[in-house]
Order: sequence, then C-alpha cells, then structure tokens
Amino acid sequence: MDKTRNYYKNTYHHLYNRGANKALIFYERENYLYFLKRMKFYSDKYSIKILSYCLMPNHFHIFLEQTTNQYPVSVFISNLLNSYVKSFNKKYAHSGTLFEGKTKSKMIEDESYFIWVIKYILENPVKANLVSNILDWEFSNAKDLFGKRSGNLTDINYVESFFQSRNNMINFLMDSSITVTYEF
Repeated sequence: MDKTRNYYKNTYHHLYNRGANKALIFYERENYLYFLKRMKFYSDKYSIKILSYCLMPNHFHIFLEQTTNQYPVSVFISNLLNSYVKSFNKKYAHSGTLFEGKTKSKMIEDESYFIWVIKYILENPVKANLVSNILDWEFSNAKDLFGKRSGNLTDINYVESFFQSRNNMINFLMDSSITVTYEF
C-alpha cells in the first residue's frame, strides 16, 4: 500500500530520486540545464518555492515548499519528471524506466532542520568526490546562495531568512567540520 503523502499548503518537502539500477540520469551538461529549465517552468506554474537543489549524475535532491493547496508537490514532480524523461528518451533513443520508482519525499516539519537539509543537499557532490567545495558544483543552487551566480530558481532572501543572516548562512554551509547528523 502506498504511504500517504502530506502535500498541502505551507509544507516543506525533501524530494529525491535516482536512476534505475543507479544508472546515470544526466549524460551531459545539456541534460542538467534542461532539467533545471523544466524545474523552473513547473515551480512557477504550480507555485512551488525551491529552497535548495542538487542534480547529481545519477540522482537529484530538491528541497521545496508547497505554497498553495491548489497544486500539490506530486503534480509538480510528476510533470517535471515526465517532461524530462520524454526529452531524454527522444534524445538518446532510450526506452523503459529512467528513474528508480516513485520519487521519495520526506516532509520536514521542524524549521530548525531546514538549514541541515540545505547543507545535506549542497554537500552531495563533495561527499561523492566530484568536487572539493560546494561552490565548484554547477548543478546546485550553492553559487546562487553565495551571490556567485544570478540564478532564478531560488528566492535567496527567503532561504537566507532560515540562517538569521547572509554571513551565518555562508559560514554554516562552507564549514566542513559541521556534519549533518539527521537522516533525510
């Protein structure tokens, strides 16, 4: 039986999924950019606030807020993934399953965990030894949060509000001695 998903207004969710059999879901830079473009389109269309994201070669993480009861997170993620898979299948003459089942979703109810979820998501490429610093990974919103890129997927001021200040956010996210102890 499917577990009940608590998608309603003003709830926060950590979504993640990976390629079937842990296979790649992004083959080249163009794939990442297309996914981000579609994520922007559907987050605008369904009034979803993206707080943090990281696209990895074989999986992704998105931390978001559902801002309305009219469009649940499930509609957003379903449309995003369907759009991406159709494009991917056409481009690479691929058929069959691209993702490993339904997207996992963890509702984050305690606002004190928000900063930990963001840190966890942004540290993925460092922990996977793809880069040495969160700012070196192009396919997350780390550069946007640090003012190194002017991306439009994340409301930087909103995210910053969870950290009390821009300096607190930067110091916390860059401090490699602080480890995430909460399982997401």
